[in-house]
Amino acid sequence: MTTSTPASVPCAPSCDAPSLPPVLVGALMRHHRTRAGLSQMKAGHIIESSASRISDLETARTVLPVSSAHALLNAYGTPAPEIRQALALLALPDHQHRIDCFAPTPAWVDALIAGSRSVHVYSADPASLSHFSPASSPALGVPGGRPSTPRRCRMVLLLSESLLNLAWDGHPAAAHLPHLLRLAENGAISVHLVPGQLDAHASLLAEYTYTVRGWNGTVTDRLRRQIFVAHHDGAPGSVGNGGAAAAERQLLQQAARIARPLQWSLHQLRQAARAQQQDMAVDGPRAAFSRPVSSPDTRTRRTA
Repeated sequence: MTTSTPASVPCAPSCDAPSLPPVLVGALMRHHRTRAGLSQMKAGHIIESSASRISDLETARTVLPVSSAHALLNAYGTPAPEIRQALALLALPDHQHRIDCFAPTPAWVDALIAGSRSVHVYSADPASLSHFSPASSPALGVPGGRPSTPRRCRMVLLLSESLLNLAWDGHPAAAHLPHLLRLAENGAISVHLVPGQLDAHASLLAEYTYTVRGWNGTVTDRLRRQIFVAHHDGAPGSVGNGGAAAAERQLLQQAARIARPLQWSLHQLRQAARAQQQDMAVDGPRAAFSRPVSSPDTRTRRTA
């Protein structure tokens, strides 16, 4: 992840959406603390504080001092580039709701997933799927990795149908589809195909419903805890929340409204992934598989 001067998004005096830097860094701190096998009590000893304060720092309930973040991340064995990125985020002024030039690494993705109750991802670019399913990511249930994401986190992938056409045409860019199929069949993610073109183009859009400052389950509570990471075609990525993420929220909701039913989507993904694998093994006709047919008229209606 890299950061630059963020777009200014003024906050009303009653703004209840948490500022992004402490939320993002708090998630990274919790991620590396658990990887290091340290309890919050042991982590508190590092900065001569209590377990409850460590909890408050990790969940953005209180101000996160740069010195504390540096000391904790360093003690957890966090790689130096990630520490520099975290400190750069905390150095941003005021209450931030949008950070541009945001390119999450697998560690940041894993940290956000681990701290979220739900994750919705829309993808229209095969290259962007590597952000969602990196080969080493344990958060998506890859065998041999670190502990998987807690079962309380629901993961939904809204996948553009155009990516399946690449598989049928033998395009190498569709090489991630077999991996996505394995995740879907193992129940690690739910996949829904999205037909046509959305009003705005985004190669990758992820919504993390992050559990900061407690959780009461209301719609208002959910909205103020949503973090959106977007990679738009031909433009730098960004991360936003609150009112600054209204466009990304609407785009993801649009994708969810028109998405195909789960079982039908899984069947088409299975056919396309197997066709892709066959094409990689043998350059010839694929008589055993047929191209996707029109979706049933009845579709499952959801909101992101």
